[in-house]
Amino acid sequence: MVILIILAIFVVSGILIWDAVDGRNFSPDIVEINRIRVSIENTENFDNLGANFEYDFTVISNEGSVLFSTKNTEKMLLEQRLNNAISNSDVVIAFSDGYIIIYLGHFRERNKSLRIALIASLSVLLIALTLGYYAYMRHFLYRPFKKLKNFAGEIATGNLDTLLPMDKDNLFGEFSASFDIMREELKMARQRLIDEEKSKKELIATLSHDIKTPIAIVRVASELLEMGEKDEKKLSNIKAIKGKTHEIDILLTDLFSSALEDLTELKINITDISSKEIQDSILGVDSLNKVSLENEAPDCLMKGDTLRLSQVFGNIISNSYKYSNSEIIVSFVLEEKFLTISIKDNGNSLKKEEVSLLTQKFYRGENAQGKHGAGLGLYISSKLIKKMGGHLKITQEPDGLKVEIKLALS
Repeated sequence: MVILIILAIFVVSGILIWDAVDGRNFSPDIVEINRIRVSIENTENFDNLGANFEYDFTVISNEGSVLFSTKNTEKMLLEQRLNNAISNSDVVIAFSDGYIIIYLGHFRERNKSLRIALIASLSVLLIALTLGYYAYMRHFLYRPFKKLKNFAGEIATGNLDTLLPMDKDNLFGEFSASFDIMREELKMARQRLIDEEKSKKELIATLSHDIKTPIAIVRVASELLEMGEKDEKKLSNIKAIKGKTHEIDILLTDLFSSALEDLTELKINITDISSKEIQDSILGVDSLNKVSLENEAPDCLMKGDTLRLSQVFGNIISNSYKYSNSEIIVSFVLEEKFLTISIKDNGNSLKKEEVSLLTQKFYRGENAQGKHGAGLGLYISSKLIKKMGGHLKITQEPDGLKVEIKLALS
């Protein structure tokens, strides 16, 4: 808008100046012209006329000969000379002895040069004003606006750590400060949301794990009652209770896995754990009494988290219950830097090409059709073991599926 105003001023000024110095509107000095005429008419000897006049002129007789001239002139016919004077807008005055031609072309050329100089000056001024305005707009408007645009793009993509450069001198100074306050508020709101979500997940995980203990006690009590009960009706009820405890245990495992899907939020408390604790942890999650030890765990200390290891063993063994429903063999091998724990069942319903996919998030094999689950158990187990500095490996053998867990020695 400002550029258009400057351009309009330039055009109007140019028109006015052009009109003021235009040769067609040039007004000669009438007094000077009249003084020349009077001097020529009153002189008897043109040699005494002198040259104290502002304009150049030539005196021509009626026959066409040059009687006097203040500048050199070419020889030509009277008619041609008069025609040239008229075409050049010179002043032609007739008197008794002939004609006076007063030359005004010099002044018209001077006006033309002045006109060109003024227009050129206006052009330079317009260019300078335009460049100055552009520099001003770029520094105080375009650059700050571009920064705001880039900042808004970062906020839109969720990057709330990007700082907005502040410059109170530009037009967006206070606006920029408001934008940055908004960014801080959004960042704090998102952090509060993350913390709340984390607290919810940790609460669900803690409760689901803690509930497993009384459920296990109920299951053991049911098994003891089952062994000593003779009444068929009571025995049927006891078996129903025992079956429900198994279902609740599986549902709690799924709930625990789903609550801790985002493993970056899992807390690992690594301590020194004895091999006896590892062995007891495996037997402690065997709610269906299908686990048998191929050998006792060798005496050693490992680095790990007792709670998370219990979760890992529970996930692996519950998968064997669900998909193989066979005996589970556990063995221990002490190596130079690791204790290797092998958990193997006799299930053979899994395709060989699916084995490498079992630790991927939400993956469930074809044998999982019609069975509850979220496809997170082995994924979480693998991540937890890795966080403890160990490794989890799954292999398909001719007589079943084997899961190997390597725990680093202390």
